Amino acid sequence: MESKAKISGFISYKLTDQNGDVKAEGKTKNVITEAGLKYYVDQLTDAGGSAVQLMVLGTGTVAVGTGDTWVGGYFSDNGTTSGTAGGVTAVTNSGTATNVQYVGTFSAGYATQDGITRVGLANMVASADGNGTPNGLTTFFVAHGTIDPAVNKGASDTLVVTWDHTFS
Repeated sequence: MESKAKISGFISYKLTDQNGDVKAEGKTKNVITEAGLKYYVDQLTDAGGSAVQLMVLGTGTVAVGTGDTWVGGYFSDNGTTSGTAGGVTAVTNSGTATNVQYVGTFSAGYATQDGITRVGLANMVASADGNGTPNGLTTFFVAHGTIDPAVNKGASDTLVVTWDHTFS
């Protein structure tokens, strides 16, 4: 007998202005990294790593891949943290019994940048600027996604990014 288990995913994003009007939105596939697969095993075995709680943005142009260890083109002051400018919340079984959904919010006045093309998901606490260094043992860079077309986030805009990881 052979198992055909796999994890796939996509991200959707919506950029709104201060009045709630949609400026940009889209949906693309994301890459579950090699460290992300280790993260899910860690969560199943409770080997010590914390749950996903950080989402970061970037302006990178290099294609995302399973070997990625951090978001491409990271810029400072954009990691989401609870109680400041948003946070990452996990919703299990969102719509199906085999789906995990993460939602990250980059509020007005936070993560202001032109040309946002990348988004990353990690199980680490954001430092003051949102950056960190996953160690692959208890902290993992779980997934790397593409925002296409690029988003220009103004100071009064809010960007919400939703990740869906489906287990099959």
